[in-house]
Amino acid sequence: MNKTLLPGQKLRRRWRVALYRRVSTTKQVDGFGLDAQDSLCRTWLNLMLGVGNYVIVDVYTDGGISGKLAERDDLARMNAAIAAGKVDLVIFGKLDRIGRTMKNIHRWVYDTTDIEVEQGRKVRVVTADSRIDSESDMFGVTLALLAYMAEMEHALILERTMSGRIQKVMAGGWPHGGIPYGYMIDPETGEVVINPLEAVVIEKAVEFLVDSAEYVTRGDVAKKLNALGYRTRKGHLWDGSNLAQRVKKALTGFVEFTFAAGTEDEQVHILTLPEIIPADRALATLEAFARSAKTKSASNDYPLSTRLISLCGAGMVGGIDNRSGTRKYRCQKVRDGEYEHECQSLYADDVEAAVMAEVSSLVADRDRLHELIKEALGTTPARLESYRRRLAEIDETMEKKRKTRKKAIARLVAAVEIDDDDEDDDFAEEMRQEIAELKERYKEEEGDLLQERERVESWIADVESEEERALQVLAAADKLRTKIGKLTKREQADLIEMLDIRVQVEGTAKVHRSGNFDPISKWHWDTGTPVPAELTDEMWDKVSSIISNTQKWKDVRGAFEVVLEKVATGRNWAEYGKDERLGGRAYATLMRRVRHWDESGEYRQALKVLSSHRSVSAAPQFSLPPMRVTGAIDSGPSGVSAGQGVDSKNGELGDVGARSSPTPP
Repeated sequence: MNKTLLPGQKLRRRWRVALYRRVSTTKQVDGFGLDAQDSLCRTWLNLMLGVGNYVIVDVYTDGGISGKLAERDDLARMNAAIAAGKVDLVIFGKLDRIGRTMKNIHRWVYDTTDIEVEQGRKVRVVTADSRIDSESDMFGVTLALLAYMAEMEHALILERTMSGRIQKVMAGGWPHGGIPYGYMIDPETGEVVINPLEAVVIEKAVEFLVDSAEYVTRGDVAKKLNALGYRTRKGHLWDGSNLAQRVKKALTGFVEFTFAAGTEDEQVHILTLPEIIPADRALATLEAFARSAKTKSASNDYPLSTRLISLCGAGMVGGIDNRSGTRKYRCQKVRDGEYEHECQSLYADDVEAAVMAEVSSLVADRDRLHELIKEALGTTPARLESYRRRLAEIDETMEKKRKTRKKAIARLVAAVEIDDDDEDDDFAEEMRQEIAELKERYKEEEGDLLQERERVESWIADVESEEERALQVLAAADKLRTKIGKLTKREQADLIEMLDIRVQVEGTAKVHRSGNFDPISKWHWDTGTPVPAELTDEMWDKVSSIISNTQKWKDVRGAFEVVLEKVATGRNWAEYGKDERLGGRAYATLMRRVRHWDESGEYRQALKVLSSHRSVSAAPQFSLPPMRVTGAIDSGPSGVSAGQGVDSKNGELGDVGARSSPTPP
């Protein structure tokens, strides 16, 4: 049915609604929490806006995430939609769905309700419990009260949920994570006790290190333990590095547990460990380990330490693999003694090269870097101007109130100025009380304004630091741009730190393990010899007299062609079973020929003859896993506001695919 508008009447479009839901524990995700919030919000929309008068543009959900976390994916996505002018109204179940601190709640609401979607109309924020509505006259007062209540409620919940683990630590129990070497959990009491078998190893190591008449290194001690048949908890041979880590951790005498790390609720608790050896010998052992340590590499030797995040979510730390002598990044959980942990170690040279290729590409392209920083800042300049306007409004309001107060008090003072013969003492006393009450009322009002002023000033400081950081990044990048490709390790580390580079491993690396590869592929890896790109008739004529056949297998050209293809592509031998080029033979038959060609030297001789023909590199023995490289211009903590995306989202530099690497294991 067509609608006819009266003169001067304007057809209002339907409300565009963003519905946001959040639960703070994964336990609630599939339970009451999300469904209840969704139902409550839709009921409010139907009652207050009317069925058909709104359209839900999207339902944004963050499940199992703390309200204090600024980096919530769907909240950031919703903020982007709000900033783009796609949303007229935002609805939550309750105010604490936004956050758990007054500062974050106030800033998000202020930023959101400051965005104009139509001339004279700004984004509306409501809660489905009807306590908050940004178009209500009591909005400011109610917001302040409920934000305070949300923060207090969060503090109580945190205290209750953390108390179990904390009490367990304080009672001598082990709350989580791997047990240090030398200790175990008593199955009956749940307490940490000495592991007698591992304690013997520690005592023997101390004996070698402290009581030896000659100077010994940690490596010497490891060799002595191995010779006696002692092994690590996982059954591996000891080396100087892992021995020092395990023994020092056991002899420190305590373990620190940090709860709610990185938040304002952070708590650190100490669990004292039973004494394995007397304190004086433990101290002597720690001093001996310090003396026997090799010179440690500078921190910039491994610029991605803790910035490289493994599949399990833990940081990866750089170091030398004593078994192979190669630089590697290992998952922190493995280094900390979680022996069963299975995250792959990655070759440092290859990871750093891949990441620096992404970073260098960004820095070399000044326009792209400017665009990325502009995108990361989002609406920062506009928000800064808005905050400054609000600060000016607060100052103007305070000044007006001070003048009004002075005039009001002056009038009341004049009213109590009575003649000497005037005996209306009661009236004078009433005026004095009214003056006192007036002063107190103005003091409270000014106190509220001062609190808001302090809050807005903190917002301004946060945003100004973001802009300052962006300028610093641009200036530093300009200096380094001419040196791209020639950066020292120190300069690479500085660049990675400046851009706050983070690398998330998103898959597994391809590794040919010992015994899993053929001798011909190994020869190519060891020598770097390329592989002929094809096998033409002319090329086969040159080597057919070199490559031997068998009584039952006369024509081996197809087999030789398969070998070249396999080395060039890295395919598995099993994939060539029954290949028509092998005459339908099994790949095991081919492998017998391959080993003969290798042992007889025929393969190497044939490759030498074909060296003048077009060739390609052999498929690598190791390939990097897929990785996501991100950066940020502001590494400091900050809340996420409408129009202000999450750093890692805006700062995404690119994906590193499963790149090849020639590095041997």
